[in-house]
Amino acid sequence: MEISIQNDLVYPVETIIDCEVIYSDSANIRVLLNAKEMNRYSSDTNYIEFKNGLKVQFFDDHGKKESELSSDYAIIDEENNIMKAQHNVIVRNIDGNILESETLSWDQENEEIYTNDFVKITTKKEVILGHGFESNQYFSKYSIKKIKGTIVLSN
Repeated sequence: MEISIQNDLVYPVETIIDCEVIYSDSANIRVLLNAKEMNRYSSDTNYIEFKNGLKVQFFDDHGKKESELSSDYAIIDEENNIMKAQHNVIVRNIDGNILESETLSWDQENEEIYTNDFVKITTKKEVILGHGFESNQYFSKYSIKKIKGTIVLSN
């Protein structure tokens, strides 16, 4: 996703300070997004920018928190429902596994997170490094490309 900001004369049509956005399905919270500042822009492309970072929590069908994502910056392409998080991206799941990267995209419709950049995954037993990553948004089933590190295999 590439959204180009052409000059400094682009101003937000909406600004929300200390925002909380709830995405729900059938009255169940699925995603909870918190940010210090949210700016919505409407031009050739509609997008939302989080200049001061954000925290996104993901919940299962029963309202149980499964994972959370945080970053120092993010932008959402509203037409394609894809968020690109940048700078100090961290994802934690309920098992305590931690993903670290400089960029990560979240496809809201398909409930997937992914990047082609460097990733570091820390589990209770191992540290895995790679370039490229794909997962469900709960960070419970994932694949890593160009993998490096010590991996413990067990039955």
